[in-house]
Amino acid sequence: MNRYTSESVKLAVEADRERLFAPHAVGRPATWRPDPRTRDLVCIGYWLREELRRMGASEDDRRTQEWYYNRWSRSVEDLFALAAETLNTVLDERVERGRVPHHRWG
Repeated sequence: MNRYTSESVKLAVEADRERLFAPHAVGRPATWRPDPRTRDLVCIGYWLREELRRMGASEDDRRTQEWYYNRWSRSVEDLFALAAETLNTVLDERVERGRVPHHRWG
Protein backbone atom coordinates (compact mmCIF):
# COMPACT_ATOMS: atom_id res chain seq x y z
CA MET A 1 0.00 0.00 0.00
CA ASN A 2 1.23 3.49 -0.80
CA ARG A 3 2.17 5.80 2.01
CA TYR A 4 -0.09 8.71 2.82
CA THR A 5 1.07 12.28 2.27
CA SER A 6 -0.38 15.60 3.29
CA GLU A 7 -1.38 16.18 -0.34
CA SER A 8 -3.08 12.79 -0.78
CA VAL A 9 -5.09 13.26 2.41
CA LYS A 10 -6.08 16.78 1.36
CA LEU A 11 -7.26 15.57 -2.06
CA ALA A 12 -9.32 12.77 -0.52
CA VAL A 13 -10.94 15.04 2.07
CA GLU A 14 -11.60 17.87 -0.40
CA ALA A 15 -13.37 15.46 -2.75
CA ASP A 16 -15.91 14.56 -0.06
CA ARG A 17 -15.91 17.63 2.21
CA GLU A 18 -19.69 18.29 2.21
CA ARG A 19 -20.63 14.72 3.14
CA LEU A 20 -17.93 14.55 5.81
CA PHE A 21 -19.01 17.81 7.43
CA ALA A 22 -22.77 17.16 7.28
CA PRO A 23 -23.07 15.19 10.59
CA HIS A 24 -21.33 18.01 12.48
CA ALA A 25 -23.67 20.65 11.02
CA VAL A 26 -26.89 18.88 12.06
CA GLY A 27 -28.98 20.98 14.42
CA ARG A 28 -26.94 24.16 13.97
CA PRO A 29 -28.54 27.44 12.85
CA ALA A 30 -28.65 28.08 9.11
CA THR A 31 -26.43 31.14 9.57
CA TRP A 32 -23.72 29.19 11.42
CA ARG A 33 -20.41 29.29 9.56
CA PRO A 34 -17.40 27.62 11.20
CA ASP A 35 -13.89 28.85 10.52
CA PRO A 36 -11.79 26.93 7.96
CA ARG A 37 -9.66 25.17 10.59
CA THR A 38 -12.75 23.81 12.33
CA ARG A 39 -14.09 22.53 9.00
CA ASP A 40 -10.75 20.85 8.27
CA LEU A 41 -10.51 19.39 11.77
CA VAL A 42 -13.98 17.84 11.60
CA CYS A 43 -13.77 16.60 8.01
CA ILE A 44 -10.34 15.04 8.50
CA GLY A 45 -11.51 13.39 11.72
CA TYR A 46 -14.49 11.73 10.02
CA TRP A 47 -12.41 10.77 6.99
CA LEU A 48 -9.69 9.33 9.23
CA ARG A 49 -12.21 7.09 10.99
CA GLU A 50 -13.49 5.79 7.65
CA GLU A 51 -9.99 5.29 6.28
CA LEU A 52 -8.81 3.37 9.36
CA ARG A 53 -11.79 1.04 8.99
CA ARG A 54 -11.12 0.65 5.27
CA MET A 55 -7.50 -0.25 6.05
CA GLY A 56 -8.71 -2.99 8.37
CA ALA A 57 -7.27 -1.52 11.57
CA SER A 58 -8.55 -3.24 14.70
CA GLU A 59 -11.02 -1.30 16.83
CA ASP A 60 -8.35 -0.75 19.49
CA ASP A 61 -5.87 0.56 16.92
CA ARG A 62 -8.55 2.72 15.31
CA ARG A 63 -9.47 4.30 18.63
CA THR A 64 -5.82 4.79 19.57
CA GLN A 65 -5.07 6.52 16.28
CA GLU A 66 -8.17 8.70 16.48
CA TRP A 67 -7.13 9.77 19.98
CA TYR A 68 -3.62 10.47 18.65
CA TYR A 69 -5.06 12.70 15.92
CA ASN A 70 -7.35 14.50 18.37
CA ARG A 71 -4.53 15.11 20.87
CA TRP A 72 -2.05 16.45 18.35
CA SER A 73 -4.56 18.42 16.27
CA ARG A 74 -4.64 21.07 18.98
CA SER A 75 -1.00 21.98 18.48
CA VAL A 76 0.09 21.19 14.90
CA GLU A 77 -0.33 23.55 12.00
CA ASP A 78 -0.86 21.05 9.15
CA LEU A 79 -3.80 18.78 9.99
CA PHE A 80 -3.49 16.94 6.68
CA ALA A 81 0.13 15.98 7.44
CA LEU A 82 -0.95 14.85 10.91
CA ALA A 83 -3.62 12.59 9.40
CA ALA A 84 -1.05 11.15 6.98
CA GLU A 85 1.34 10.47 9.87
CA THR A 86 -1.48 8.86 11.85
CA LEU A 87 -2.29 6.48 8.99
CA ASN A 88 1.34 5.74 8.15
CA THR A 89 1.85 4.64 11.75
CA VAL A 90 -0.78 1.95 11.17
CA LEU A 91 0.88 0.92 7.89
CA ASP A 92 4.22 0.63 9.69
CA GLU A 93 2.57 -1.36 12.51
CA ARG A 94 3.85 1.13 15.10
CA VAL A 95 0.53 1.88 16.84
CA GLU A 96 1.16 2.64 20.50
CA ARG A 97 -0.20 -0.17 22.67
CA GLY A 98 -1.26 0.03 26.29
CA ARG A 99 -1.47 3.82 26.43
CA VAL A 100 -3.44 5.05 29.40
CA PRO A 101 -5.45 8.17 28.50
CA HIS A 102 -4.96 11.23 30.67
CA HIS A 103 -7.80 11.89 33.10
CA ARG A 104 -8.26 15.39 34.43
CA TRP A 105 -8.39 15.88 38.15
CA GLY A 106 -11.76 16.79 39.72
